[in-house]
Amino acid sequence: MRLTLRGAGGKQTWPSRECGTTEAPINIPGPVLMMRTTLARAPSLPESSPIQKVSSISSKQTSAGAGSASAVSRPCPTARRCRGGPRRPRATRAGTAFASAVSSGRSPSDAVSLPLIDGPCVWRGPELRAAPELWTHRLTASEIAELDAALARARAANLDVIDLTPETFPLPSLAPRLRALRDELVLGRGVYLFRGLPVRRWDRWETCAAFYALGAHMGWTCPQNARGHVLGHVKDLGNDPTDPATRLYTTAAAQPFHTDSADIVGLLCVENAREGGESQVVSTAAVYNALASERPEMAAALLEPFPVDRKGETPPGKKPTYAMPIFHLHPSSAFSSKRDDENPSQSQSYALSGIYDRSFVDAAQKRWSAADGVPRLTRAQIDALDALDATCADDEFRLDMRLEPGDAQWLHNHTTFHARSAYERGSDRHLLRVWVAPENARPLPEAFAERFGELEPGPNRGGVRVEGQTPYCALEPGG
Repeated sequence: MRLTLRGAGGKQTWPSRECGTTEAPINIPGPVLMMRTTLARAPSLPESSPIQKVSSISSKQTSAGAGSASAVSRPCPTARRCRGGPRRPRATRAGTAFASAVSSGRSPSDAVSLPLIDGPCVWRGPELRAAPELWTHRLTASEIAELDAALARARAANLDVIDLTPETFPLPSLAPRLRALRDELVLGRGVYLFRGLPVRRWDRWETCAAFYALGAHMGWTCPQNARGHVLGHVKDLGNDPTDPATRLYTTAAAQPFHTDSADIVGLLCVENAREGGESQVVSTAAVYNALASERPEMAAALLEPFPVDRKGETPPGKKPTYAMPIFHLHPSSAFSSKRDDENPSQSQSYALSGIYDRSFVDAAQKRWSAADGVPRLTRAQIDALDALDATCADDEFRLDMRLEPGDAQWLHNHTTFHARSAYERGSDRHLLRVWVAPENARPLPEAFAERFGELEPGPNRGGVRVEGQTPYCALEPGG
């Protein structure tokens, strides 16, 4: 299905690029702009489904060019599709309807089709493994010297780590790179790796301060647990991973593919385990596309709500569990400002946002009963979760990383899932973590308010927020 958008001649400016069901460059050199949507056929859904059939749009058969997305070393990423993207299935015939998880009221007899996502956030592990220069930067000697100078000024001013901001921790040369990193995460592939932070040379305060300040340059930091940690520690504290109330980052157990409750997560390796503890990342959209194309009934099930536990970290006025789909298709304002001339009422593009943690879904089943208002998972829901996990774990989708001391991994939670393999209990493995809400955060569907609170970009978007919480930076695990 193709949408032809006509405009006045000459160069036109398109809104900032993000992944969605369309593909278009930022700068449009001619009078015609193409957007392209691909469809995958799915079976009918039950009448209770919130997925609504939306009319498809008639098309003209023209083509659009695509280039490659820039690496984060540039001051601003381009808006072109990343090279080496996965082969997209062919569109179904014109006239097929596609599914949208934005409203309800469809007939149970109607067939449903699922839109496929395109753009730089659609990638596969082997492609990125073959081109690490696209998503990796080793800090230069001058950048490290700039961090050292900022640390010296902050220490001389007797600043606490939580007091570090772009104003109190200026980084004249590194700040533009951090803004470009933020843009690459939010608008691009959603994954990046900094290497070479001198954690062996820095003391604990310097390591915590430098990493926290990097996150603060990209946006507002969020509390990560009920205690209010805005600088967190991923470390085995000896907690029981079989206890459904346990958050697995405090254990040495494997963490399944999941998202964190913030737009961006940063993880700095201070020490890794001798064996195990590897990081895995997948493109949410690539996984969704595969399921929508090959097992559409599974993708459709994942667009429906699942009961999720809060593991005791309950915001004021909220219940201890909530309902949340894993996949969210929602209108993308970055694409909907232009309309199809021939079908102005039907021109609509969608973004895909993911929110998932199997351990929180399982915890809701173990800690609560149907009598508590938490429905039991159906066989179809369990099968869909299993299919999702298996696809994420597939070598064709997964990007593996072994983080070494001084490596800082940055991820966009709405467009990637990440996981961690198990490691030996009592190991010295230790990561610092920041959660960041950037000022250019993507629009989110209303359903996310149940987990993210405020949806407008700002200091109160995302994080774990409970009564009586005071945000602070713990310098040591368990602090």
